[in-house]
Amino acid sequence: MYLLGLALSVIGGLWIIVNAFRESVLWGLGSLLIPLVALVFAIMNFSENKIPLLICVVGTVLTIMGMPSMSEIAATAQPAA
Repeated sequence: MYLLGLALSVIGGLWIIVNAFRESVLWGLGSLLIPLVALVFAIMNFSENKIPLLICVVGTVLTIMGMPSMSEIAATAQPAA
């Protein structure tokens, strides 16, 4: 679940960044370089970014829900010799 959530978050984020570059180069560069600019862009242009924003939110929820299972896997893993 953790890896699926991570993949969905990355896909949704990249989709928003592509849409930002389609709007203007400044929005695209801002989305890449400045934290939270992509979120501001997605909210300001919600009509064209609702699907990628929803994918990001679902991915974030799945990532958070999958974190306990990843810590259990790490705790039971054998250390490399």
